[in-house]
Amino acid sequence: MRKPIFLTVLLLLVCSTVLWAQSAVSISKANLPTWLRASQMKPQSIDLNDISMGYYFELIENQYNLQNQTHFNRTIKVVSEAAGAENAGQASVSFDPTYQKLVIHELNVIRDGKVLNRLDLSKFKTVAVETELSRMIYNGIYSAVAVLDDVRKDDKIVFSYSLIGFNPVFEGKFVNTYYLEGTEPNGLLHLVYIVPEGRILNIRKQKGAAVEKKQINGNLTYYYWEQPMNASEETGLYTPSWFDNTPRVEVSEFSTWRQVADWAKRINPIPNIKTGSALDKEVQKLWQEAGGDSLKYFEKSLDFVQNSIRYMGIELGEHSHRAHLPEVVYNQRYGDCKDKSLLLASMLKSKGIGSSLILANTYQDKELDKVQPSPFAFNHMVLAGVVAGRLIAVDPTISNQGGSILNRYFPYYGKVLFLENGKKLSEVKKPVATHGSFLNIIEVFQILDDGKANLKVTTTYYDHEADAIRYQLQSSAKNQLQKEYEDYYQRVYDKAKHISPLTIDDDLENNILVIKEEYLLDAYIVEENLQKSAPMYSKYIYDRLPKVEEGILEPIAINFPLDVHHEIKIVNKDNKAIGFFQPEEKVLDREAYWYSKGQYADKDTLKISISFRNNDSFVPMEQSQQYVEDFKVMQEGMGYLYFVDNNGYLTIGSINPIQLPKINFGALFTFFTIVIATLIFLFKTHYKSKPTGFINLYHEHTRNDIGGWLIVLAIKLVIGVFFLTVMIFITPTSISDSLWALLDNADHAYGYLLLFLIVYLVSHAAYLAFNIYCCILLFERRDIFPQTYFFVNIAGVVILIFANFAISLIYPNSLTWGFMNPGDLWSIFVIIAWSIYLYLSKRVKETFTVPYHKDSFYYLGGSGNSSTELSSASENPSPENYGPHPLNN
Repeated sequence: MRKPIFLTVLLLLVCSTVLWAQSAVSISKANLPTWLRASQMKPQSIDLNDISMGYYFELIENQYNLQNQTHFNRTIKVVSEAAGAENAGQASVSFDPTYQKLVIHELNVIRDGKVLNRLDLSKFKTVAVETELSRMIYNGIYSAVAVLDDVRKDDKIVFSYSLIGFNPVFEGKFVNTYYLEGTEPNGLLHLVYIVPEGRILNIRKQKGAAVEKKQINGNLTYYYWEQPMNASEETGLYTPSWFDNTPRVEVSEFSTWRQVADWAKRINPIPNIKTGSALDKEVQKLWQEAGGDSLKYFEKSLDFVQNSIRYMGIELGEHSHRAHLPEVVYNQRYGDCKDKSLLLASMLKSKGIGSSLILANTYQDKELDKVQPSPFAFNHMVLAGVVAGRLIAVDPTISNQGGSILNRYFPYYGKVLFLENGKKLSEVKKPVATHGSFLNIIEVFQILDDGKANLKVTTTYYDHEADAIRYQLQSSAKNQLQKEYEDYYQRVYDKAKHISPLTIDDDLENNILVIKEEYLLDAYIVEENLQKSAPMYSKYIYDRLPKVEEGILEPIAINFPLDVHHEIKIVNKDNKAIGFFQPEEKVLDREAYWYSKGQYADKDTLKISISFRNNDSFVPMEQSQQYVEDFKVMQEGMGYLYFVDNNGYLTIGSINPIQLPKINFGALFTFFTIVIATLIFLFKTHYKSKPTGFINLYHEHTRNDIGGWLIVLAIKLVIGVFFLTVMIFITPTSISDSLWALLDNADHAYGYLLLFLIVYLVSHAAYLAFNIYCCILLFERRDIFPQTYFFVNIAGVVILIFANFAISLIYPNSLTWGFMNPGDLWSIFVIIAWSIYLYLSKRVKETFTVPYHKDSFYYLGGSGNSSTELSSASENPSPENYGPHPLNN
């Protein structure tokens, strides 16, 4: 009930000010000022196809006279369509009556060359508009509005006025930013700054703004721009707020950031607390509770200001930048950022703790150092205190913060300005997760009968995520929160219903908050095209990824800081084991963000782990296209379906169609060139060689067939050659384009990765060639087969270990299982087993006895009798015509 009551009181306050405005705020009229510079340029013609509201501005004129503190404005609106009369048929101006006086000079309608005077002050109504109420800021802005009668197509509406008086909080210095382009084209822009002699106006042109022209009239210097006003390009939905390519002019009588800091320090000095005041009594109480410990007192004072002084700003006139006195803020128990920061600074000062107020910009964490120094470069004030030689930055406007004062979360504001010794802007340190991530989500799905599932969710919030959820918890009823959480899962999984209440464990001291949920999913298993499947979604991460279009040529704003780990476990029905599953891992390691997805089976559970971290608040423009491609990968990885058989048991696989990897044709050509070259080399050199004796062959009991376990070996070798050839096209291997594409983003690991890819390609091709060669040797029963295949096996083990080791060095986070996965370990075990068999088997030694000159080789049968002669070299063969005689070995 607190929020509705507060809004009601606020509404009554606004309504009362509106009634007060009708009687207290007055406007007047007068002739045009004599000091104006007359425009010399004709407006450009406008293509009406570029106009959306049925009217356009033929002239937009703004002249700022620094000598008499007057802002003159004149506009000429042309009603180009009949419907435009509704949009253009009123005159309005916003102003702050606490220091500005509104004087209207003209309100005319030009029709068919005739000037119709419509200036009637009685038709102007003044209304308090309060442009910042959504931010709990009451700024006292009013609008004077007059609705014109009888406005027609082709009419020109001329309206001019002056606002006399600048905000005195700036101590007579002038600051302004003006955009030279708008959302639609206009006829003519006339911008003038009139500077009296002896004053320096610093002018900074941004994003290609035209150079100012200069005209001197007596002791006044006129800096002016007179040009057509073109339409600027619109920025995208996810463009950072600081990225603005619109040409603009920034003018300021502040020359340096030191001058800005000195000004802010003068208007917001840290006062002493009045002895005996209510605030002084509060300070003494907190000091006593802290036991005289400065660090504890700092923490207690911060807690008080954050949680006992609600955020609400009354920023009338000078108080747009000048804080209210600490005693006033304490007594009224509300204040804006500068009020709360100055209150905390005065509380620290009373106990000898030094501090500095800090100016920050919540919308521009980048490129603040590129703007012209001025108070308007900032929209926020925070504080840093010094305790025991440590500088501790805090934000008094954040409520319900947990954790020690030393670990209290401080937002990333980019560059800020310290009022104490603030000669230049200082960079804020980027927040780093102190617990591995800022948010950890664990979802456990237990598959039940009839397509149902039990879902248990444990969400752990750390640091600023804990602060944010704690604020949400305190501003929402628990039943409402339960419904919101249930609605969230109902949007993801059909027919989700909570079966136990939310449990909340808030460890305020360590700033860790844990929420546990439990749901029954009545329709967890989905069926599509007669195929049942278990879904997995990582909606929390997906919702925080910008959905940008291809072709974007701007930086992309991303949530920062964001570091989320989402672990999903799908437990099979009846706890049935899933079986062996080749682990999968996908890592995208970019400058601005990092993404990882891994999945593997553990007994009866399929485990999916998705992590996402932003390293900065934006993706640089030159990397925006890379993000577009990465988003497709991440989007696919955050929503997946896994097979469920007709009996309701989870089986590993995806119902998504299999996509063959894209081939790098340069690598493919190189691969088969190496295969052919290796085979040619082997048949020209090694094929003619003799066995080394590494495996001693038995020639006295030679065999002329392949039998026993050698049949299995022959089948394995043939199938192995076939699969080695096929798999290079259907799985990611050394010829896959995706593997070579890693070089595009290898950064510091480029040289190591290139070396690895080259070695991998050469060894992969050579290994295939050697297996083909060994297959031929086996069926020829060549005497060099056992030792050749033995060493090929050993080389295979070395290649496998090398590949895993190299990847673990280049990308240490890219392997789900670490250095070696179970599949590779099994392959190594099989290779070692066959190698031992080749070395020890008697059948191997009896079978592979055929030398290179097999035409002179003869066979002795198992009975020991003389065999049929195989040689045709001579009808009466002599011993020298025979191949190696068994008894000679």
